[in-house]
Amino acid sequence: MTNEERIKILEMVATGKLTVEQASQLMDKLDTKSTAAAAKRPDQGQRSGAYTQETIGRIRGYRKSGDTALTEAGLAYFTARQIAALKNYGVDADYIRALQEAGLADLTVRQVISLHNYGVDADYIRALQEAGLTNLTVRQVISLYNYGVDANYIRALQEAGLADLTVRQVISLYNYGVDADDVRALRENGVAGPTVERLLSLKKYGY
Repeated sequence: MTNEERIKILEMVATGKLTVEQASQLMDKLDTKSTAAAAKRPDQGQRSGAYTQETIGRIRGYRKSGDTALTEAGLAYFTARQIAALKNYGVDADYIRALQEAGLADLTVRQVISLHNYGVDADYIRALQEAGLTNLTVRQVISLYNYGVDANYIRALQEAGLADLTVRQVISLYNYGVDADDVRALRENGVAGPTVERLLSLKKYGY
């Protein structure tokens, strides 16, 4: 195996195109071919083996450094594939730690990557919780973010008299264009304690 081949494999590991295990297997396969060729050229056999050990050490070091940082962030027992995936998507330990401090614990690698890809950060999660939406799941957080619902919208509805809203109700109200002014207008017209269903029905038919 040539030095150029080793560098190429290391680059593929760094970009997530290969896992550490896949890289090691590929190197073993290439080294097997090199060993067979070295049998015909004994003077080069020792040199090939030395390069292999150096390269494998670099790959193992790559995995160890990534594993340590992510484990400290609370996500232990990562596989090489998961470490490569997190690095490939630009997820670092600080991002994971911030999510946990905002209240999202026991996250899987897939959930972390999903939150990161959708652009959800710890500040958004923290604001939702302060607005009264607690114990949110990852799916609910992503749904609220995708629909454009922010903490200010939720807080305004609550101040207008709509409390204890579920995530589904908040998204429905937002999609139908119901805002705090609509709630206050109904109250001013004598509709006491308008329900979410009533608000959606009136908005749907243009009242």
